[in-house]
Amino acid sequence: MSFSEIAPNRGVVLVTDIGFEHGARIATEFLDAGWSVAVTARTVTELVRIMAGKPTNRFFAIVADPTDRWQADRILDRVTTRFGAINRVIDPAGAVNSAWLQRGSFEAVA
Repeated sequence: MSFSEIAPNRGVVLVTDIGFEHGARIATEFLDAGWSVAVTARTVTELVRIMAGKPTNRFFAIVADPTDRWQADRILDRVTTRFGAINRVIDPAGAVNSAWLQRGSFEAVA
């Protein structure tokens, strides 16, 4: 995904496993384009690395394992509580995408 593919000000995106450089870059690109961004990582250390300087009103970080189905549901619950509807999910592992689509959501990206 390139920055040019991200439509500005489109709502809320959830990016899982941002501990990998690709995930961190995507989350930052969405944030820079005006989206509210929720991210997951498996450790606090991974989250701290990307959180510096992010606007707290549009950036939400969760320590969780998105491959665990129970945690995937909790991730979705926490993000919707914080931001409301989720407009897009970027989830390489697929468990959060699956849970999100079962809830009737629409724009999942692996």
